[in-house]
Amino acid sequence: MTITQVLSTDAVLKALETHLAMIEFNLNKEVIWVNGNFASAMGYRPEEMTGMKHQEFCTEAFQNSEEYQALWSNLKKGLKFQEKILRVSKNGSLLWFEATYIPVADETGEVTAVLKIATNITDHESRTHTIISDLKSMPEELADLVVANTKESIQAVQALQNQTDLISQTSKTISHISSQTNMVALNAAIEAARVGEQGKGFKVVADEIRRLSTNVDEAIDKVNSNVENITKEAQKVSSITNSLQTIIKETQIKFSATITEFEETAK
Repeated sequence: MTITQVLSTDAVLKALETHLAMIEFNLNKEVIWVNGNFASAMGYRPEEMTGMKHQEFCTEAFQNSEEYQALWSNLKKGLKFQEKILRVSKNGSLLWFEATYIPVADETGEVTAVLKIATNITDHESRTHTIISDLKSMPEELADLVVANTKESIQAVQALQNQTDLISQTSKTISHISSQTNMVALNAAIEAARVGEQGKGFKVVADEIRRLSTNVDEAIDKVNSNVENITKEAQKVSSITNSLQTIIKETQIKFSATITEFEETAK
């Protein structure tokens, strides 16, 4: 079965010229024809661009590069070029195009011109750059926020530890006083026993002091137990905080690597 082209060549060319930016160069890299779409995108009128050199639309770095020489060398050999390119408009602003350079040959197969078909993707590239920039800043901002909060947490834990240390010291002081009180109660009991009936008052005082001392000891034990628990929990918080810092830093490194890979893919 023979397949025939439904659309005429003229219709196809007209459709391409209507919807795409197109420009044609001779092998001396001079503009021999340009359509309104391409001229408008670059900030020119079509007649202004006729006769201009291809390098006038390129950045200085690209003009002087080996890639530029290779581009035209390959085009003259009949090899097409398709890639995202950066060009300079009439007012000096930088524009991004998705472009295809197509060598045009005559009846003998010899390349006589180069046709470039392009799509202006500057807005897309600008949005992509903004997104990448925002994504890059996110892990840094997150890390800074976590580090700041972590420092505050560490300071809070340290302050709590200092308070528990003070409570422990106070507990020791009270325990010492309790011990001295027990000694006083014991002396009072001995004195009461020595004097017999006349020492009943001493005995009552001694018993009360001993009871109070016992209550103090029990309270001190509870305080010490609570202090010990608080210290353990503070140590846990500190450990978790340090682990979180490590995880955030590792995540930041992985995130940055992913963004770099995305950037390379977007080029």
